[in-house]
Amino acid sequence: MLIVLTVVGVGLFALRKTNRIDIELSTGIGVTLGMSVLYLIFMYVEFIRPVKIILHEMKALLTGKRYRRIVTRRVDEIGVVAHFFNEITRNLEQISTDLNEHRRMTKELDIAHQIQQNLLPKSAPDIEELDIIAKTKPADEIGGDSFDFMETENDLFFYIGDVTGHGVPAGLVMIMVDTLLDTFIDKGMNTKDVLTNTNKYLEPKISSTMFMTMVMFRWDKKNKKMYYTGAGHEHIIVYRHDTHKCETFVSGGIALGMVPDNSDMMNEKGIEFLPGDALVLYSDGITEGENSKGELYGLQRLQKASERFCNLPSANLIFEGVSKDFSKFIEGHIQDDDMSIMVIRRAK
Repeated sequence: MLIVLTVVGVGLFALRKTNRIDIELSTGIGVTLGMSVLYLIFMYVEFIRPVKIILHEMKALLTGKRYRRIVTRRVDEIGVVAHFFNEITRNLEQISTDLNEHRRMTKELDIAHQIQQNLLPKSAPDIEELDIIAKTKPADEIGGDSFDFMETENDLFFYIGDVTGHGVPAGLVMIMVDTLLDTFIDKGMNTKDVLTNTNKYLEPKISSTMFMTMVMFRWDKKNKKMYYTGAGHEHIIVYRHDTHKCETFVSGGIALGMVPDNSDMMNEKGIEFLPGDALVLYSDGITEGENSKGELYGLQRLQKASERFCNLPSANLIFEGVSKDFSKFIEGHIQDDDMSIMVIRRAK
């Protein structure tokens, strides 16, 4: 606008000072100047000002300042640039919203993960004659594998379990089961009664597609006897010190949450557990662990690894040996499922 006013001022001054320009010439110059002014105004309004507005908003966007959408109905090049700017900012706002939502969910998952980790025992109780270690590695922030140790005056209860799938739903079922187990063990029940009562209260509360496999053991501290009840879990591996061989047998029973009443499908059984013997318990994330060739680790390899390391003098050394054998086999393959191992060794 300053340029336009300057041109008009110069033109008027020149017309006022000269006496040699006739009326026709003056009229022609006036019309020319007027058209020039109109042209410059047109150029400013139609091109210069819209471009300045777009550049101003772009600068605000690039410098992290507050910007505004550009309102326009133009379909020419300037309109295309304006619409492009609006689309870019709309996408950036959506990305920002998604990132904020992702941060919120990640924070909540971290909290849930911490709660679950706090529920898992940091170490096994100090029980005469028994050396115990158990660890789990979830595939996601929240895992479905679980284990725990619960001691009463006469018995030590311990279990390892696996909820279908992994993630938040599996973690919630795991927490529910762990709470119910604590409740019924405090009432002095044996392993069968604990699991049947847990199932009774669990089954109506969870989806028909959710269930939890488990095997629970009870160590009679006074009589030095071991008992167990299976709930559709993996094989039990027992290392015999006298033969240096492992026996494997199915845990039996049916998974918790599959039927309303599982009392007829479960029994508490005794298991011979002599000095120097060891138990190796696991979740299916171990036997179904794959290497880069797509081969499964399998029960046979786990049994052979147990035979190789169960003669070592502590549960921790046995655990480390079996874990290293498994890790060497999968060769850094992506973890697809939660993985847990528990080792119980009876002192010689």
